Amino acid sequence: MNTIALIAGDELRYWRRSKVAWTVLIILLLVSTCAAFVSNAEVSLRAEERLAQQAEADAIFQEQPDRHPHRMVHYGHYVYRTASPLAVIDSGIDSMVGTSIFLEGHRQNSATFAAAKETGLLARFGSFSPAFVLQSLAPLLLILCGFACVGREKENKTLYQLIGQGVSSNSILLGKSAALLMVALMALLPLILLGFFATGSDTFDFRQSLFVIVLGYFCYLAFWVFLIVSVSALLKTSTQSLSVLLGFWIIAVVLMPRLAGAYASTSVPTPSHIETTLRIAEAMRSEGDSHDIDDSAFVDLRTRTLAEYGVESIEDLPFNYRGFVALQGEEADTEVLNNFAEERMVQELEQKSAADQFSVLSPIVALRAFSMTLAGTALQDHHHFLRAAEDYRYNMVQTFNRLQMSAMTLADDLARNSSAASNQRTRIDSSNWSQMPVFELPPLAHEQRWQAASLAGISLGLWLLAGFLLLLFAARRLRL
Repeated sequence: MNTIALIAGDELRYWRRSKVAWTVLIILLLVSTCAAFVSNAEVSLRAEERLAQQAEADAIFQEQPDRHPHRMVHYGHYVYRTASPLAVIDSGIDSMVGTSIFLEGHRQNSATFAAAKETGLLARFGSFSPAFVLQSLAPLLLILCGFACVGREKENKTLYQLIGQGVSSNSILLGKSAALLMVALMALLPLILLGFFATGSDTFDFRQSLFVIVLGYFCYLAFWVFLIVSVSALLKTSTQSLSVLLGFWIIAVVLMPRLAGAYASTSVPTPSHIETTLRIAEAMRSEGDSHDIDDSAFVDLRTRTLAEYGVESIEDLPFNYRGFVALQGEEADTEVLNNFAEERMVQELEQKSAADQFSVLSPIVALRAFSMTLAGTALQDHHHFLRAAEDYRYNMVQTFNRLQMSAMTLADDLARNSSAASNQRTRIDSSNWSQMPVFELPPLAHEQRWQAASLAGISLGLWLLAGFLLLLFAARRLRL
């Protein structure tokens, strides 16, 4: 262990004297720090905007005048997704999917208001965040810093002098790895500090997720360290090492994530938005039009309801039958809409699984899935928002349908457009709108995030093991 520390210290002293190494170290630290500040400012701004927009939407909704309840069903309401505190580290898919949904009766609208600037060419490579720096730039800078760590010793004829003096090749490579790993840890510091700052008032165990995220990034950077030192030891010259390492970086970091996305979209094709809309419209037509109480789809409902209450006509029911039809119709419509929504979510998860298969070919694919899931910015979190918004929409609509049932008679409801007086009798007090609960979205529990990230975590562990085994193999080759 003392020998490893001596070799690591000697390597660090060399980098201290080297202008190239100093430049790389400064760039790595500056880029990591700048990414932390930029990401924190951007995510904080977006979070404040969402809170302000949600408060404004709630105020506008609650300030509506006296209305017919079904007018409020179609007036609708906006809900916004709150950002995860760890989005400052990894924004995941948040910048590419909508953060707001307009809720109304008989429809499930798509999430809207994705960040437009994230949809350009740069989004294909990654947003400027600590996750992007550590996943893509840090390995490149580590390569520039350490590609000659062993090759330099070979070229200066000092490597075999060390081995001849009894220093084991394992100690040499482990010492070189320890020095390079210290550089990698410098890049991790801004992420750790930013994560602790973001989770300062954590009530959903995001700090536990932060600890696991840091562990995942450490494994990822350690793999690159072992790879760099191993390649430098296995190849004859530093030039060869640099060429091989840059080629691997291009394939693993730039090419493989693009191939994973292309493979996922082709292996699990999804219907277009127009096709899905037409299918939904066709399915909902068979459920009937709940605005028309004489629709043939509600004949059986009328018969059952009259028999249940023992009356001869819908006018004799103890509630407004029109509101009852709206209630039952919304329930049927929602079942159809939920079936299509779940079908789409299953397809999206299948696409994600197809893309995640590339984690055996590239460690960055595994790390991205691991990081996004634990940060609360992955596909499952978007689905969590969609389901919560739909539950809120359904409860809101059915609340207004029940008001239509209980707050007016069928006669008044049918005649509400015949005169101003009739219309006034079907308007209910606006205080009912303020009784709607405020939309809240608690994030998924840490256990759920960890369970979803477990496979990606195993892949990262296997990549780390592969890097360490390669290091041992390189050390053995040095002795030959």
